[in-house]
Amino acid sequence: MRLWLALLFSIPLLTHAQGWRPERPVEIIVGAAPGGANDRIGRTLQRLLQDGRVSTPINVVNKPGGGQSVAFAYLNTHPNSPHYLGLASSSWLTTVAAGRGTVTPRELSPIIKLLDEYQMYFVRADSPIKNARDIVERLRKDPASVTFGISTAAGNPIHISVGEIGRLAGADPTKLKVVVFNSGTDTAIQVAGGHLDVGVQSPGSAMQLTQSGKLRFLGVAGPRRHSGVLANVPTMREQGVDVTANVFYTIFGPRGLDAAQLAFWDDALSSAMKSDAVKKDLDFNFWTVDTIGHRDLPAFLEKELDAYRRTLVALGMSK
Repeated sequence: MRLWLALLFSIPLLTHAQGWRPERPVEIIVGAAPGGANDRIGRTLQRLLQDGRVSTPINVVNKPGGGQSVAFAYLNTHPNSPHYLGLASSSWLTTVAAGRGTVTPRELSPIIKLLDEYQMYFVRADSPIKNARDIVERLRKDPASVTFGISTAAGNPIHISVGEIGRLAGADPTKLKVVVFNSGTDTAIQVAGGHLDVGVQSPGSAMQLTQSGKLRFLGVAGPRRHSGVLANVPTMREQGVDVTANVFYTIFGPRGLDAAQLAFWDDALSSAMKSDAVKKDLDFNFWTVDTIGHRDLPAFLEKELDAYRRTLVALGMSK
């Protein structure tokens, strides 16, 4: 790790004012199906970057599968090219932490952490599960009595949250019934259709079906309540179930990007996330901007990977 960090930190910091800018179409690679949180973020970035920041076309390319490993295997086939950007949720980092990925952050060029997204527990509107404690009580009686839906990878922060609920109920987290989908929207549809008991996804993935009366939010898997239309939804912790599920999102380039290319994308994406043009997206999706630039990002990622490895082992989800 020290060598990896040293190599990045030893590159002189340049800015895009020194000349580099995208010269041909750019791909934003999203490791999930259209419609979910990953896709919404990718398309938000597409719009923001084309609003005067990048003059060449920007295309969102969906490559779902393998806990986002398919997307990053594809990104890895374009070494040294700054015209390919991969959007990673922290679900991909847990895939790497569990040893299931074929590409790791060390083999890529970390550019910027963008935002945090605290997930929501939700059920079908007419579900007999009324609150978070009901989930715990059902699991205590029968660990197989509740089916959960998540995306986009087993062992990700959302799955870890479900495993923690199982542990609070005295159940083996590895025995819980958890179904993994390619997007949070798919999870919401399955819960609304009565095929699953509980969904755990981003607020935006379940919002439309909640507003139409087909789903009901149970709790926020975060340290505080959301604002706006979700202000009345309590946290899981307020209901006596101390679990969190924070999914954060990071942009990577292929391996071999130089300092000017890293600095251009870092600056462009950072300014986009702090612009007035993104405020509507932040409010609708309940995203929290928390940027970490390319110089500090490698150390942050290593720390998160180590924490995920320890948690996965403690929950019996990895060896």
